[in-house]
Amino acid sequence: MLTGGMRCHTHFVPSGATFATDVPKALGGRGELPTPGDMLAACVGSCMLSMLAYTASRKGIQAEGICLKAHCTEGPRGIGSLVLDISVPIPLPHNTRKMLEMAVRSCPVGNAIHPHIEKKISWHWAD
Repeated sequence: MLTGGMRCHTHFVPSGATFATDVPKALGGRGELPTPGDMLAACVGSCMLSMLAYTASRKGIQAEGICLKAHCTEGPRGIGSLVLDISVPIPLPHNTRKMLEMAVRSCPVGNAIHPHIEKKISWHWAD
């Protein structure tokens, strides 16, 4: 629902949860809340972490504490890229790292996004 000031409130029926977004400040929005682009980055990041958690759970890999920060870059034609920064505080062997990287790349939400929107994924591994 549009509530004025170019702000949108969304209601998730099954749980009753709500969230709000603003139009980007550069386009005249308030800039007080996430933009739809920010939410897209958060959704992709959440999906990537979910796929990582699923894989880790099935393989008996400790994954608690893994953190993903996400944001989007915007250009003149809208979202230019999604920037995803993943920190793994747990030392893991090389083969496990590769498995988790593959799990992240299998994210169906990220893979549904048009290919001209680049997904820049950076990993920071504990030694």
